[in-house]
Amino acid sequence: MRLGMERGPGGEGVGILLPMHFLAMLPLAFLGGLILNLMPCVLPVLSLKIFDFVQRAGRRRSHIFAHGLAFTAGTLVSFWALAGLLLILRRGGRGLGWGYQLQSPSFLIILCSLFFFFSLHLFGVFELGYLFTRVRPKGGDGLDGSFLAGVTATLVATPCTGPFMGTALAYAFTQSNAAALLIFTVLALGMAFPYLLLSGMPELLRFLPKPGPWMENLKQFMGFPLLATAVWLAWVFGKQTGVDSMAVLLGLLLLGGLSAWILGKWMALHHPGHIRLTAALTALAIFVPALFLVLHRTGNLSRPSPAASAERIDWKPFSFEGLAASLAAGRPVFIDFTADWCLSCKVNEKVALSRPELARRFGDRNVAAFKADWTGGDSIIGKALEGYGRNGIPLYVLYSGRGPDYRILPQVLTPAAVLEAIDGLPR
Repeated sequence: MRLGMERGPGGEGVGILLPMHFLAMLPLAFLGGLILNLMPCVLPVLSLKIFDFVQRAGRRRSHIFAHGLAFTAGTLVSFWALAGLLLILRRGGRGLGWGYQLQSPSFLIILCSLFFFFSLHLFGVFELGYLFTRVRPKGGDGLDGSFLAGVTATLVATPCTGPFMGTALAYAFTQSNAAALLIFTVLALGMAFPYLLLSGMPELLRFLPKPGPWMENLKQFMGFPLLATAVWLAWVFGKQTGVDSMAVLLGLLLLGGLSAWILGKWMALHHPGHIRLTAALTALAIFVPALFLVLHRTGNLSRPSPAASAERIDWKPFSFEGLAASLAAGRPVFIDFTADWCLSCKVNEKVALSRPELARRFGDRNVAAFKADWTGGDSIIGKALEGYGRNGIPLYVLYSGRGPDYRILPQVLTPAAVLEAIDGLPR
């Protein structure tokens, strides 16, 4: 891939992605989707899918493969839906990229509630099976659950633009709609490949332990990654809307826990029909109005001003004007494109960018540090990302201070890598 220079939307030099052979991008897209399974956003959901394969070990081949296909279908449909929406909004001129839906506090409320309910289900507070007993045909194989797992995995994967995926996404957004959708399709297939492989080759399942009583303990344990994800989503919500709103969300989850307990206590099949109906209506009456009230309240909030940073680096909010002024003064510039919902960004900040020696080096070399916070969505930051040929984060850009030349640092940062890049600047 070759990066060139042109005048960006703010008047300064930014990078553009020059043409490259389309077929060369497809393997990167597949590999990016494959690696996405290792991202911390996705592991909690996919651990449940692995547990599901353990449960199905020993069943007939066609049954297991059908679940693998359903999971793949859920992943594909979700990627297509997100790609279609992004492409439509791109045509409308909006600067949106991968993970944009986590900029919406309302979406965070719904997603956090879903993960909280799923964790309670795994802990045994209530069972989902009897909720669908009346509508699912006898002997149904639960393919809808595998499809939903693919959908959920895609939704929580969007904050993580792993290695290779960022390049593929950036290239996709410079192409025609058909080419972009093909790249998104390959990304989805890469993400679903391990599970499709397991389902298509059941003999590999023999390496998994045999079903037994231990599975109930494993099921309950798997609830903790989902609960941890709900905690993370609540934290992202709080960063966007403030601690008072986060307390309101936690109150909603408390009512959700009460509703789940009512379902678990009185929805079991040994209870008479009128008792189960009353329990279902009571649970809905407790949670649904509260959910709508919280969503309405959140829709009327404005995002609070960010608190002063406790980091030693003197970060300034990113702007094209600030960037141009620093470059005109001959100062090196470091830009951190980040967001509260980007776990990879937060790991990099903790591991590399918060180190005291790095702050001292920034001061010694008079490096201007800009933080481009994309947490709540920002069209200026979206345009800047597009200018560098990217549509996802993390992204780290270092200008030398000698003209518009810059370099893009790796998505996985280490203190040594950043220090080496700073030391390599011309004096």
